Amino acid sequence: MKNIGLRIVVIVMVILGLVVACGDDKKETAESKDKVTAEDVKREAKEALKTTLAYTQQQKDEYQKRMDAKIKEYDQKIDELKKKAEVLKEEKEAELDKKIEELQEKRTSASKKLQDLKSASGKAWEDLKDGMDASMNELEHAFKRALSHFR
Repeated sequence: MKNIGLRIVVIVMVILGLVVACGDDKKETAESKDKVTAEDVKREAKEALKTTLAYTQQQKDEYQKRMDAKIKEYDQKIDELKKKAEVLKEEKEAELDKKIEELQEKRTSASKKLQDLKSASGKAWEDLKDGMDASMNELEHAFKRALSHFR
């Protein structure tokens, strides 16, 4: 995904460079009616830039929705673990409480990263995405470790 967005931005930059290089020559001859003008290039470059920005925002929004859903899913799983911990003997309960606390810290960290991602714009959100993915992986591993105490 990063490569596609980067390629689009590079293409838009090249188009904008061509627009600047072409200048504002607006003279029209009989044979230039079929030719592409600097205004055509400018208009198309603006459209391409708008499309690129809209695509980037769409990708960011979709990713945020997926991460929100995962965090909510872990909230439910943590609640289930808490209920199971209440049933265990005291010695196991203390160990599990520690795991649940670790799990909640990872969840809080993931939620914080998602908030940072939500406030980021443009290229910055793609950089934050890697941190968000790492945080969600840590949350997944912490959950699996906590869950292993029930098997």
